[in-house]
Amino acid sequence: MMMLSSLLMQIKMKGALVFPPVALSSAQAVSIMLVKANHPRVPRGYLMFLEQSDGLQYDGLEFFSCAAHDRAGTVFEQPTLEAYQTKYADNPFFAHRLVLGRTMESLVCYHAQNKYYELIHRDGLQVILKFPRFMDVFYYLIKE
Repeated sequence: MMMLSSLLMQIKMKGALVFPPVALSSAQAVSIMLVKANHPRVPRGYLMFLEQSDGLQYDGLEFFSCAAHDRAGTVFEQPTLEAYQTKYADNPFFAHRLVLGRTMESLVCYHAQNKYYELIHRDGLQVILKFPRFMDVFYYLIKE
């Protein structure tokens, strides 16, 4: 948790858009709503991230949030976990995957059945890399 806070502070100083944290109970409510809509639940590692920042925008990397975050006077829109899952609801490839974020070329997913995080190529839906923990994928993406 301390490492995550430190990394968020570092990238915030480099221009990352870090949002206010969300209460664990609110994030768990979103997770329950996703499950009721036949999506995987939000994994514990991502819940811990949401407790530090409800989503993130940094250098082409987006992690989705529990709540919508609009920026007054702009066309900025922070994608929510719930809204983004509907884009892939009919695709069998995503039956056991929760899309947590995206880069220009990949989706960041959690494979609920196999219990690991993945980077998936957005065009061909090939798994590029697998990670055992959210911190591993987070660190990999912000250090690129």
